[in-house]
Amino acid sequence: MTRTPISATATFEAARRRLLSIAYRMLGSVAEAEDVVQETWLRWHEAQELALKTPVAWLTTVATRLAIDRLRHLQHERATTAVPWLPEPWMDEHAPSAEDAVSMLSDLSYGVLLMLERLSPDERAALLLHEVFDCQYEEIARTLDKTPVHCRQLVRRAKERVQSDRVRRVTDEQACRETAQEFVAAICRQDKQAMLQLLAPDAVVMGNGSIGAQAASSFVDGVLSMQATGMHVACAGINGGWGATFLQHGKIALALSFEMDGPAIRTVYAIAGSGWHGQSCPPVVMQLLQEAVLA
Repeated sequence: MTRTPISATATFEAARRRLLSIAYRMLGSVAEAEDVVQETWLRWHEAQELALKTPVAWLTTVATRLAIDRLRHLQHERATTAVPWLPEPWMDEHAPSAEDAVSMLSDLSYGVLLMLERLSPDERAALLLHEVFDCQYEEIARTLDKTPVHCRQLVRRAKERVQSDRVRRVTDEQACRETAQEFVAAICRQDKQAMLQLLAPDAVVMGNGSIGAQAASSFVDGVLSMQATGMHVACAGINGGWGATFLQHGKIALALSFEMDGPAIRTVYAIAGSGWHGQSCPPVVMQLLQEAVLA
């Protein structure tokens, strides 16, 4: 059986979203995930008959192994710097289509993605392949080059680590969207009281420019002062949920991803746009993220 360039390309494109989804969940960065997918394409282009017989399994294995290697490198880099790091949000333009929702959005919330950072690369890969992509342990074993028993242990340990701090999420998508819209409207009106009323009493803000969690009231003051500088704020779909983005010169300067607890916003993940597709982070954003750190 001969593989033509057209059929090879079509096969790869059919699997592209799956590969991007795996790589993003492994790396917490759209740009890094796209690099992994591109490298997978190059290897697929040079692949032999084995890849032709089991294309999806072959592509999944290659992308996962590339992501594991890249994650180990990134973890080493981050361990040598004092600059806090949070995963890059998955914005609407990168999101899977509606038909992929059941299989690909179950773990997409930003809070869950953040919890995955607590796992080793092998644990993270095993958990994602088993719980999100419904891979059997025998397939995971071939992908990770381990035994099925070892992979079962990896998944069990990963579950224990992430379930110890499971994120509470409201299931009413429309309510989440309406809360985000109300929050954005309050920002535009410079209405601090309305913003605070949408936050849970114990709400905190986690930012990638600060060492710890920020007090919500102080953060609201910073958001209002930032909006007053002329940045455009809009409601946005982020990681399968809702939040807000601040735009400067048409580029994202700051994204706020909301985790809900009932009708209230319990956690705000504030991620500066530095490093997103070559963007630079405005000083006003970094100042916002560095202030009001709780002791």
